Amino acid sequence: MAKKVTASNMPNSVFIENAEILGRLIKAKRTELGIKLADCAALCGIGINTLSRIENGNANCTLAAVFSVLNGLGIKLTSKELTTAANSSSAERKWI
Repeated sequence: MAKKVTASNMPNSVFIENAEILGRLIKAKRTELGIKLADCAALCGIGINTLSRIENGNANCTLAAVFSVLNGLGIKLTSKELTTAANSSSAERKWI
């Protein structure tokens, strides 16, 4: 019988301030969806070890790998500044 994926808790944080919180968010989403580590890594096109390091908050993972996981799990990062800029007229838009 296949082992069932146990859901992890979402981090208790308002902001994603570091790699540890982002990793906990990713793991919580993956386990909420019932996806095994190996299956998620394959889905996202990265290695199992890389996904494990991301979920464990290793800050030395590449942004490309992190965004592959975020996109694979359907996690969208947003910012108040980007949302505000998108709703402004094009003449008022600027990067911060």
